[in-house]
Amino acid sequence: MKYKNHLGGLTPNQFLKRHWQKTPLLISNALPTGDWLLSLEELLELSQNPLCSTRLVVRNHSDYRVSYGPITKKILRDLPQKNWTLLVQGVNHAHHEANKLLDLFSFMPYARLDDVMVSYAAPGGSVGPHFDSYDVFLLQGSGSRRWQVAEPRSMELLPHQDLKILKTFRPEGECVVKTGDMLYLPPNFSHHGVALEPCFTYSIGFRAPSYDHIKNEFLHYLDTQIELSGIFQDTHRKATNLPGLIPIDLLAAIKEVTSRIAWTERDTLKFAGEFLTQLNIDNGADTKKPEPKTRFLSQLRNYSYQIHPAIKFLYRGNLGFIAGDTFEIPRSDQSTFKLLANRRIIHGENMQANTFFTDKLYQWMLDGYIEKLKKSSL
Repeated sequence: MKYKNHLGGLTPNQFLKRHWQKTPLLISNALPTGDWLLSLEELLELSQNPLCSTRLVVRNHSDYRVSYGPITKKILRDLPQKNWTLLVQGVNHAHHEANKLLDLFSFMPYARLDDVMVSYAAPGGSVGPHFDSYDVFLLQGSGSRRWQVAEPRSMELLPHQDLKILKTFRPEGECVVKTGDMLYLPPNFSHHGVALEPCFTYSIGFRAPSYDHIKNEFLHYLDTQIELSGIFQDTHRKATNLPGLIPIDLLAAIKEVTSRIAWTERDTLKFAGEFLTQLNIDNGADTKKPEPKTRFLSQLRNYSYQIHPAIKFLYRGNLGFIAGDTFEIPRSDQSTFKLLANRRIIHGENMQANTFFTDKLYQWMLDGYIEKLKKSSL
């Protein structure tokens, strides 16, 4: 999927310099209509898919009620004619054309790309004024929506268990978007979208983990990697008149043992790769009888192999990372692995059987990380 106008006529570098994490950008006619446009029936079907997660938000004046889980036609029939929104997260994991929307942003590292959320709103539908802590492109599908936007100011939220609704919101700009228009918002810009008619919005988000979350995950990673042997001993202990005082020798022992906790630059890289590719959902690995490896190898050149949309595959140096696992890439196969990681698809014509790469490819196919495609389906 390649369009010249999806960044408003700017090159990726121009967009990154002028707008990325700085100022919003409204792009009229960013994308023409196409197979990426979903119907409500298709979105309902996707809400049943285990690769996606679903919320339903019903607004009654300033009160918002949220329910979770797959949504059926019967549930929709019981809803009022206005003021509700159906949101389906991870649509790109289960819908080919929605996944291709991410190709428009391949100028960004895949480590930063998150997913595509698609929402359908009845007239008046909204999730309230809020802000996101990450960059987001809001692509308008069918119908129209009014967006109000303001610079980051007060982040105080109303008490609500399920939604992060701003306590105060004073819009500083407003626009109405129609099919194919797209609004880019940097992190923390307040925004409030209201459906003017039945409409779809595609939210293309970029992953931005908090430093505190990284800290927690890294400490857990170190815990799995480092083992400190021995136990504290005080064979020469003397009686004390101050039993509430921490003994100096116990404090010294704790200081000494914690000083042994150390990590290398390679440890940091391994953690980063595993953290950035960790699998947060069941990617639906094929449970039918696996294809014998001999057959896989004999037909290797007749197929193409694509990374499953829910899977991240990254690399740096001679280390590869997929679905939270690390492996070393032999020098002889580095160019092939890097090609797959950067394009997320590789064609079998020139592959040699019984290499480290084809061994991995076969195992990943069994794990559900790789989809095997006939060339006619590309």
